[in-house]
Amino acid sequence: MRLFLSRIGLLVVLILGLSACEGALSGHTSSSVRQSPAVTIATSSDPDRCARLAKRGFTPCPPTPDKMQLPPTTIRNATNGAISDATAQQWGRAFQLTEAYYRWAIQNGDRGVLTEGGIADPSASADLFAPDLKDLDDAKAESGILVDNPPTLTMSQLVVIPASLQDRIKKHGLTPMPYGFAIQLKGPASRSVRFPAGNERRLWSVDAQQSQSLLVWGGFKADPDLGCIWYEYGLYGCDGVIRDVCRL
Repeated sequence: MRLFLSRIGLLVVLILGLSACEGALSGHTSSSVRQSPAVTIATSSDPDRCARLAKRGFTPCPPTPDKMQLPPTTIRNATNGAISDATAQQWGRAFQLTEAYYRWAIQNGDRGVLTEGGIADPSASADLFAPDLKDLDDAKAESGILVDNPPTLTMSQLVVIPASLQDRIKKHGLTPMPYGFAIQLKGPASRSVRFPAGNERRLWSVDAQQSQSLLVWGGFKADPDLGCIWYEYGLYGCDGVIRDVCRL
């Protein structure tokens, strides 16, 4: 996910099949979650998928959802029954897929993925990805490429966003959502710029003793070209009053 200092990215790693979106919103008990119609997910045989995604900032073309490498994590449901365990697992896998696209974007220097609404609200891109965007821009300005060794995503815990926190989110100019994932990140991790000559400049690094907890709110989205993703609307650190929401 985001930089370790602002955010990245053990269940067995689960690969999303083409039918993963079917019924993904079933089993919840909260009326605030809207049902979505079934969506047919594009496959590698779809000749127009890459052209559609290019218009949304995905250049080069990413692998199809079933070919994306999902970051391992443990998915937990901490909604106290507001969302069923089965749905929490499906949303958790959608969160993993969003993280996979995020990591793919960093590795491929694809700024548009982070800013043009593919995996997150464009108006929240600065809140979610500001350090990443700066690193991508700096690497390009220096004719280098970004080399990212992300931390381990040890925990992805679905939580309820209380009304009081949603009000705070609104005051910060962001879009609130009723649910979010409290995530736990653990080093080691690093990021550097690699230059054409092969030498590198280290941007930052953390060791295995360092960890961080963050709250990423958003919603499940069945995207015909990206698959079932967790569409993101903002991010807070699990500090102060947010700690009680994260429950990590």
